[in-house]
Amino acid sequence: MSVHVSPDTSDSDATDRGTQVPVPHVELVLSVEDDLLVLARLTVSAVASRAGFDVEEIEDLRLAVDELCLLVLRGRRTGRLVLAMAIEPGRIDIWCRYDGTEDPRDAGAEDESDLSQRILDALVDEHGPAMLDGRTGAHLCKQRALADD
Repeated sequence: MSVHVSPDTSDSDATDRGTQVPVPHVELVLSVEDDLLVLARLTVSAVASRAGFDVEEIEDLRLAVDELCLLVLRGRRTGRLVLAMAIEPGRIDIWCRYDGTEDPRDAGAEDESDLSQRILDALVDEHGPAMLDGRTGAHLCKQRALADD
């Protein structure tokens, strides 16, 4: 496992959210193991809390990152999972990609992808396929709810 936090060192515009992760961002690299995926949820929770998201929004993100990982893994049980999180005012973007080789024994959970898509529809503002470091993966975005004044 590795965690990398980048400071805000560029003026990059995050308009192409599917191909380039804007800074500042947090990157988490995990071995594909069931008991390590909890670290993805914990990391997302910490990032969202620091960004000012409320408890319900953080819980939505925790559930959403599980579904995002399931969509990207598609039943694979080996390799690494790479998550990159970008924090902007009132918004968190999360990209996820698989880094490993295909194993024929890792028959996909393709039939579960429709359910994951519907869960993501309910939990986040945007989601879909995306590129991360030149490899296919998935992306989601959660925006903070406007506070009542």
